[in-house]
Amino acid sequence: MPRMSPIARLAGARRPATRRRAPRLAWLRTRRAAIAAACLGAIALGAAGIGFLHRMGVHEAIADGVRGIGGSALRASSQAGLGVREIVVVGRRFTPAQDIVAATGLREGAPLLAFDPAAARAELERMPWIRSASVERRFPGTVRIDLVERRPVALWQDQGRFSVLDEDGREIRGADPGAFPQFVVVIGPDAPRHAGELLRLLSLEPDLAGRVSSASRVAGRRWDLAIADGGPRILLPETDPGGALARLADLHRRERLLDRSIAQIDLRLADRMALRPLATASADAPAGPPQGGRPRGAIRGN
Repeated sequence: MPRMSPIARLAGARRPATRRRAPRLAWLRTRRAAIAAACLGAIALGAAGIGFLHRMGVHEAIADGVRGIGGSALRASSQAGLGVREIVVVGRRFTPAQDIVAATGLREGAPLLAFDPAAARAELERMPWIRSASVERRFPGTVRIDLVERRPVALWQDQGRFSVLDEDGREIRGADPGAFPQFVVVIGPDAPRHAGELLRLLSLEPDLAGRVSSASRVAGRRWDLAIADGGPRILLPETDPGGALARLADLHRRERLLDRSIAQIDLRLADRMALRPLATASADAPAGPPQGGRPRGAIRGN
C-alpha cells in the first residue's frame, strides 16, 4: 500500500487487537484520556490566563510565561502518546498525496490536540482537484480525511490551449490534458458551459458517444461533431439535438451510416437528413471543427 509520508497511509483495514492484550489496551486508553483531559485543562487555563493578563495590562513577559504552560501541556500530550502517527485519506484519486500532507501542515509526532481540523479543511478545499473535504482527529494519534474530488469529463480547446473540465464545466487548474486522451474535446469560448448537456445527450446513444472525438460550438447556439478516424462531420440542430442524435444512432445501427464514405451529415432540419458524399465535398467548405480525428500530440496544458 503506498505511503503518503512517514505518518500517512491510504485508507485500509486496521489490524485487529488481540483479546490477550485487551486489559492493557483498556488501561492505556484510560491513561491517555486522563492525560488528554489534563492537557486540555492546562491549555484552556493558559488561554484564559493570557486573555486576563492582557485585559489587566500585565507585562508581556508574564503573558509569555502563561503561554508556556499551554506549550508544555501540548508537548506532554505528544510524549504521552497523543501525537500524530498517521493520516488516513479516503476518496483520493487525482490529488497528489504529498500535497495533502503539506496542506494539513502535519508532521510526525506533532501534538494531536494542537491540530485544527477546520483550518486544514479550508486549505484542502483550496486545492484544484478537491470539491469538498472533511477532517477529524481520532485519538490517540490519527487524522482522518474524507475527500470528494472533482470529476474530469472533457477537454476544452480554446485558442490552441487545452485544459480539463469537470462535470460542472469548470476548468481544473493544473490538471494534465494529456492524461485524458479518451475525452471528447469541446471547442469554443462558451463550450464549457454547455459541455455537460452535450455529454449527457451523447451518453444516451452509446453507439455514437464512443466515436465522437470533438465538438465545436457554432455561433453560441448549436454543436458540430467530428467523428474519429476520418468519419463524417455531424451538424446538430439548435433545438432538440437529442432527437437528432437518436435519429442518427438509429440509422447507423440499421445501415452503418458512419462507416460510409460521407463527409458531412446535416441534421439541422427536423424532417430530413442531408448527406454530403466524401467524393463531392468541396475544398472551400466553411471552416469548422477538425474533420474526424481529435488533436493528438499537440495537447498542452495551462
